[in-house]
Amino acid sequence: MRLPFVFFLFLVFLMTSVTAFAGEKESAYDRVVRTGVLRCGYAAWEPGVTKDPNSNEMKGMFVQLVEEMARMSGIKIEWTAEIDWGQIPESLRSGKVDAFCNGMAADGGRAKYLAYTIPMSYWSFEVVARTDDERFPKGRPLTVADLNKPEFSTAYTEGDVLETIKQTELPLVKGIPLPLLGTPADNLMYVLTKKTDFVVFPKVALQNYEKANGAGGLRFLKMKEPLRVYGNVIAVDIHDQELKSFLDAALLELIQSSSYGRIMTPYENDYPGAFMRPKRNFDLTN
Repeated sequence: MRLPFVFFLFLVFLMTSVTAFAGEKESAYDRVVRTGVLRCGYAAWEPGVTKDPNSNEMKGMFVQLVEEMARMSGIKIEWTAEIDWGQIPESLRSGKVDAFCNGMAADGGRAKYLAYTIPMSYWSFEVVARTDDERFPKGRPLTVADLNKPEFSTAYTEGDVLETIKQTELPLVKGIPLPLLGTPADNLMYVLTKKTDFVVFPKVALQNYEKANGAGGLRFLKMKEPLRVYGNVIAVDIHDQELKSFLDAALLELIQSSSYGRIMTPYENDYPGAFMRPKRNFDLTN
């Protein structure tokens, strides 16, 4: 009876080992190295990331930056899935995509679940209101106290940086969640149609809206200082530190190359003051 029992224990051990081995999940970094492809999630916004509805071609400033980074690093980019801003952590955790390549704002709230690369650029968040709304003084710079009042309302996508700003800087303001896959244009339309009173937005969002619809209905409120300045980053799952390390090195190489200025300059001309370049730690002009 001794030999069969030992053999039974061996079978149990073998089955347990095989099950554990089969349950090991390939990391995003290992998958990228094995396939040579970085599967990117994205959320469409002009001029950062857009998708041509006819050709399905991906375009935009961050599309160009990410694809040039990949070219220089010897990998390819696959724009795998459009993802709602509030679903970024789960999409990365589940392996639906390897990275969110949108040039998203690197806010602390989502950093519990996400690891951010070094910034590809920076932008400041300003306050947009209707031009004819006289409740906001025009004769002096405004402070957060001028905005943080219960009679005001603002919209945001749940899980996005705008929700973080509303909760931390503007807790008294009424918050109105946008539907899934809401766009910057939706948020501006909420202000224009008086569903909300203002929105905290990067300068490029209003610039882009005015390019398509003309200026006049909306204005930036003059603030003493921006509510936020954020880096535009690529995000990976908080546990994918190897992938973050690779992307950091690849982005630094891009930023310190001539390709970076070649890509950035046309957008800087079209959207003055919207994007700020990272400060380089060297100067070759002398």
